[in-house]
Amino acid sequence: STVQSGGERSVSTIIFLIALQQLTPCPFRVIDEINQGMDPTNERLVFKKLVEEACIPGSPQCFLLTPKLLPSLHYSDEVTVLNIFNGPFLNLSGEFRFL
Repeated sequence: STVQSGGERSVSTIIFLIALQQLTPCPFRVIDEINQGMDPTNERLVFKKLVEEACIPGSPQCFLLTPKLLPSLHYSDEVTVLNIFNGPFLNLSGEFRFL
């Protein structure tokens, strides 16, 4: 693992976890910031594979927690995206402002 970058380790880890989904039944999976070290190309490929696998009937729900998502990612009709914004970019009126 000393030869791989952080992004390469992230790709390897998430692909390994996706492969284990059918072998380890559970009601849901939580993935926290797996995409932080990935380049945009790998992030798109991994996200696409994650959506495909999560939409297979009988597969567990998947929660991806991340402070960033690339724009224009592909979602299927079975995917629900919940964005929660907080911090200095959200006014009390609910309008976004950028510093």
